[in-house]
Amino acid sequence: MKNHNTSIKSIYFFIGIGLLITLPNRILNAQNIELVIVGQSLIKIHPEKHWSNPFATVRPILESADIGFTNFEMAVDNNCGLPDDYQVMLGKPALGSDRPGNTSGPHAVHENVMGFLSLMNFKLQSLANNHAWDLGDCGTKATIAAAQKYSVTHAGTGNNLEEATRAAIVDIKGTKIALIASTTSRDERDLILANESSPGVNGVWTGWSEDWDRNIAAVKSARQNADFVIYYQHFQIDQKDADGKGKYGHKNAGNMHRWQEAFAKAIIDAGAGMFIAHGERIFDGVEIYKGRPIFRQFGGFSYQGLQAEGAYDPLVWEGLLGMLTIKDGYIRSIEITPLTLNEGNEKEYGDAIEFREKRGFSEVARGVLALKILDRFKDLSAKYGTIVKIEGEKAIIKIRDLPTSKTVIRGG
Repeated sequence: MKNHNTSIKSIYFFIGIGLLITLPNRILNAQNIELVIVGQSLIKIHPEKHWSNPFATVRPILESADIGFTNFEMAVDNNCGLPDDYQVMLGKPALGSDRPGNTSGPHAVHENVMGFLSLMNFKLQSLANNHAWDLGDCGTKATIAAAQKYSVTHAGTGNNLEEATRAAIVDIKGTKIALIASTTSRDERDLILANESSPGVNGVWTGWSEDWDRNIAAVKSARQNADFVIYYQHFQIDQKDADGKGKYGHKNAGNMHRWQEAFAKAIIDAGAGMFIAHGERIFDGVEIYKGRPIFRQFGGFSYQGLQAEGAYDPLVWEGLLGMLTIKDGYIRSIEITPLTLNEGNEKEYGDAIEFREKRGFSEVARGVLALKILDRFKDLSAKYGTIVKIEGEKAIIKIRDLPTSKTVIRGG
């Protein structure tokens, strides 16, 4: 009997050794992955219409990464029913409520905007946001088709709810990276949420346990099939929505910022390697939770806004670019580059359309402005207990150790 037990133990020992040799090798021997993240992209007209080299100082950083991530904050128009005289830069004329989608001013763009972003190495994109359904089902399908045409791995919308919620996976140097994307925004749930048989967006409305649970399950499933999971949330609601008093279908969930914090941490606990959100155009700091970053708001990367010069908070025109180093399934370091978005000078242009077509494209901030942006990011991160070091015109966060079930690792 003793020999029999010894033989069984020997078999288990060699099986265990075999698993160590085979299954984890892909992870343990993985190369560093450089993932670049930016704020949301709202580009209505191809930037090269007016600029010979838009994003000139940003492009070398993007191209040095293995892959870039952004949120595509528009809907591709492919004969989706807009009138011939509709001017996307002005959001005029106002559209009737008898058409599907955003009737107050849809961000309808040509597919070449998707192509432009793809050429800048944004091969990983969220399509889930409050403008994803601007052109109804037609725009949802056209945007997906454009992403496929330009080889962009995308998540957050789909031809049905399962597809919209499902993780998209891309293989980078032998490491599988998954993306799940959703929106928590000022949109009517019954309109934009995909269902079993029609296109739409993956959303998480406050107070809806089925939305929360569906996305948690998606993260757990993605973690079984990928080495690293990115979870994206477009977070743009008012407190009255989180109180259940708005018109968009949100239920009472208490303080909206605490709700987002709880949701982000539940996503991390389910297996995501990071959480990133856009929606508010002004960036927040970063929290390192259980060794994984939570970016509650990462601001804007490009913004061709409708309003006149001076109408927006000046902080809207300051942004961030993050270079994240992923190793063995975890982010080990974060390098932040400050950006300045071009608000534009309306007096320099002869008409309102040209002014808006030329504005909103980011470049690397330098000098006093760079340090101002970085110091603000450092201070905002400090409230989450994250140590940020300023080195030259960069902000650096080192994640010191891999997480364990008993410890919360801080940046430093």
